[in-house]
Amino acid sequence: MEVDRTVPVKLDVPDDRRDDLHQTIEQFNHAVNYTVQNGRDESGYFVLNKSKIHDKVYYDLRDETDLPANLCVRAYSKAVEMLKSTVADWKKGNSRPVPQYTQPSAVYDKRTLTIKDRSATLSTVNGRVAVDYVLGDYQKSYLDDDDYEKRMGTLHYREDEDAFYLHIVVRKEVESAESDSVLGVDLNLKNVAVTSTGRFFDGGDLLWGQNHYFRVRRALQHKGTRSAKRTLEGVSGRENRFVLNQLHTISRGVVEEALEHDCGYIAVERLTNIREHMSNRNRQVKRQMHNWAFRLLQEQIEYKAQEYGIELVAVNPAFTSQTCSRCGHQSSTNRDSKTGWFECNDCGQEYDGDYNAAKNIGMRLVTLPEGKRPSGLGHGQLALKSGTLNASGEYTAHRASVRAGVHGQAPSSNASASER
Repeated sequence: MEVDRTVPVKLDVPDDRRDDLHQTIEQFNHAVNYTVQNGRDESGYFVLNKSKIHDKVYYDLRDETDLPANLCVRAYSKAVEMLKSTVADWKKGNSRPVPQYTQPSAVYDKRTLTIKDRSATLSTVNGRVAVDYVLGDYQKSYLDDDDYEKRMGTLHYREDEDAFYLHIVVRKEVESAESDSVLGVDLNLKNVAVTSTGRFFDGGDLLWGQNHYFRVRRALQHKGTRSAKRTLEGVSGRENRFVLNQLHTISRGVVEEALEHDCGYIAVERLTNIREHMSNRNRQVKRQMHNWAFRLLQEQIEYKAQEYGIELVAVNPAFTSQTCSRCGHQSSTNRDSKTGWFECNDCGQEYDGDYNAAKNIGMRLVTLPEGKRPSGLGHGQLALKSGTLNASGEYTAHRASVRAGVHGQAPSSNASASER
């Protein structure tokens, strides 16, 4: 498994070369947008092939800008990536404007960037610029790790700091976890994350924080003064940091749970069109769901899991909250919409609704047919608190549970049934 990391490194740029970097970023932006504006064929369709786009715009870019040849290549390649994403959305029927590149950044590769442990040299509109790094412990931990290969980077300018940063992409090979066990994870509002092993991550602090910042922002927006607008920017920054810290803690806990139960896979719900599933929610819940970073949490879980060779897989979540994870009976009345409690109309088994959904999500991955499941996932088994469950419904207790039984502390039959 390949693990990529992006390490933001602040640059110490000589004063007499700062304008060269500014001009390079400005002209790189122009080159990307020029490609978008002029990258159509005779029929009016965007050219999405890099070889063909080269013939169409490369020489124009050399005339239009002072960028060296390889930065022109990176610019039209960036434009093609943006256009491919946009065209893919159009084909799905989604409305989306023609992309425009407005980021104060320029993309580099090994031909335009030389990355060293404590310094780098970058191609610019005026020759190469040598810069030193301003490093913290986080950056050093990656740059000094010989297992990571330094591959490419993106030059960024942060106006709020009046500083340049180089976002260095590093990569290393990590052995995939040798386990067929799957940890199911359900994401929700009350419980931000619940695992199939019965670990609950309460969402109270996160929701309280979001509602608090929402009220503060609304009050400042109503004032509308210049001072209020400046304060509003600071509030938004504090809210983002608060949410990121909450999600960091939760995602780390989910990965720790996967490691504790020797899981090689984490199953989460596919988030496609999640907002469309909120038609029966009240306005406050819709606002919370809209602002709450489900996708960001999944990305953080995946980011941390990759370090241990654990693969995150998104599965279809349809009816996972309505289906009994014990007998498979599906009904919209199985789950109380107000309390979130799940009671099966058929077998009578009762669960916390999010816990029931987490087990169903994990089992979706376990029971995927050949050809659709990850290549490394063999027979597969769902990780539970005291054992595992395979696709045939066969339950295997952990050795710890067996040892507990030897000492006269075996789980009750009711507990085992609940697990299954």
